[in-house]
Amino acid sequence: MPLNPISYVRPKNPKPLPVDTLTGSTDAIEISRGDIFVINRSGGVNATTLAAPAVRDEGRVIWILNGTTQANTITVANGLGGSGGSYNVLTFTNVNAANVTLRAYDGQWYLVGQYLTTVD
Repeated sequence: MPLNPISYVRPKNPKPLPVDTLTGSTDAIEISRGDIFVINRSGGVNATTLAAPAVRDEGRVIWILNGTTQANTITVANGLGGSGGSYNVLTFTNVNAANVTLRAYDGQWYLVGQYLTTVD
């Protein structure tokens, strides 16, 4: 069966994705504001928090990027996969572009992928 070349055509005006930039020292990630978050605080670490997803967020995927060369952290409520105090802190290495991808499932966040990020 031949491939349909039309299915591989890039749209002329792709829809921009909403990006939320976090610049404080203790920001809370508000997933109602988008799906892409950049932690971009200069001069110090941002100790970010992420609440457990609501029922309406089931299946949602978020991408969080380190926008600076700081070792920023994300504390995940209830830990990844509901592990409690274990596996609840994600720490970016001090590299711009370190990132994590998380997916909401059954009221918890699960790690889909990471780059230069540790889980404690």
